[in-house]
Amino acid sequence: MLHIVVAILRNKSKQILIAQRASKQHQGDKWEFSGGKVETGETPQQALARELDEELGIQIEAALPLIQVHHYYPDLAVFLDVFEVSAWQGEAYGKEGQPIRWVTINELSRYPFPAANKPILQALALPDTCLITPHIENENEFKQGILHCLNNGIKLIQFRAKKLTPYDYIKRATWLSQQCKHYQCRLVLNSPPENFISLSAQGLHLTSYQLLAQKQRPNVQLLSAACHNEAELKKAQQLNIDFVFLSPIQATTSHPEAKAKGWKWFNQAVKQINLPVYALGGLGQSDIATARHHGAQGIAAISRLWKTDGNK
Repeated sequence: MLHIVVAILRNKSKQILIAQRASKQHQGDKWEFSGGKVETGETPQQALARELDEELGIQIEAALPLIQVHHYYPDLAVFLDVFEVSAWQGEAYGKEGQPIRWVTINELSRYPFPAANKPILQALALPDTCLITPHIENENEFKQGILHCLNNGIKLIQFRAKKLTPYDYIKRATWLSQQCKHYQCRLVLNSPPENFISLSAQGLHLTSYQLLAQKQRPNVQLLSAACHNEAELKKAQQLNIDFVFLSPIQATTSHPEAKAKGWKWFNQAVKQINLPVYALGGLGQSDIATARHHGAQGIAAISRLWKTDGNK
């Protein structure tokens, strides 16, 4: 299997750098993220630094893992080790004569990428933090908390409200959807009422029980699932789930009966699939870098994202 390092670079305008492969190369003429083969004796970080110097004329200063992808073409097996490069020296240019472009997230869909890049594109569309809503009975308190989180930059929410009546669930979810649209925040609904189609057709979250019961992917724009072991992770990949939550990493007050499994277990589990995975269980924003180093898209949380300044 060919080990390849891949670099995601964003400029000050949040545009992402892509380059076009030469016609004679494997997957020729398609667009890709810069990078290349890890040579014998190199670490992935060393290979990343060398490749970006050779291809783009830049010297990297800081990078975090984003996702790892195993892909099997009919004629080639590749392992993509993907990093987000957050700081570098120099101005990127096509040092080897390759065309390069800076494009927005939304523009990426206009360019043909190799099939192995699909999980990378999924990961790029997601933030490093996901809020799971807590159980709050008071409507005003819930709304104030949501607006506080949205104003503080939350861009992905799982609406979890298992104690609400179907009527109250729909009422609250409808309001939440409107706010998410205004703040350009993505929303998935956990266990919506069966007759509630309009919102669930946009974003749906499956419990692990619902995941295992599915025979095909539900017809929704954005689909997530809860996973607790490798079998559930593999089922999520079979169904082409967009992203998953893997838990529990640490002990939590919301699920005190669940035994913490730790980062080593998490890292081994996510290596089995090609999906963005949020680490869940006793985590907060201070754990994002640790999560990324262990193969996570980022962290998901209830109380540690909800209990922010001004929202105790």
